[in-house]
Amino acid sequence: TEGHPLRPQFTAAHRQELARIALFDLVANNADRKAGHCLLGVDGRVWGIDHGLTFHTQPKLRTVLWEFYREAIPPPLLADLRGLLENRARRTALAAELEELLTPAEVRAFFARAERVLEAGRYPSLDSYRVRPWPFF
Repeated sequence: TEGHPLRPQFTAAHRQELARIALFDLVANNADRKAGHCLLGVDGRVWGIDHGLTFHTQPKLRTVLWEFYREAIPPPLLADLRGLLENRARRTALAAELEELLTPAEVRAFFARAERVLEAGRYPSLDSYRVRPWPFF
């Protein structure tokens, strides 16, 4: 089938990669990734292209994760997030890297979001006042 000429055709086979991008966007507080910012490479992988509107302390989430509205986050992705948060050495190393690029408040907000996501175990509900981006499926 033919899709929109400016976006690739994502299929159910791409869902796992898109779920990973959506989880990243949720934890990083991505302010504006749309389906058009995800490209299908010649290798068949999905590539998320970002413009850097991430890591703000205030909630600004408007991203492709709406395709996963209220769904449980896949267990392997939760395990990855848990491993990052519960492994003291990994968490400390990531915090140090982030502190070179972000304000202390943004780093704290990042880890607080990650903890809330891990506790919730699912993608969030839609925010009724925001416009839904292009769908994938």
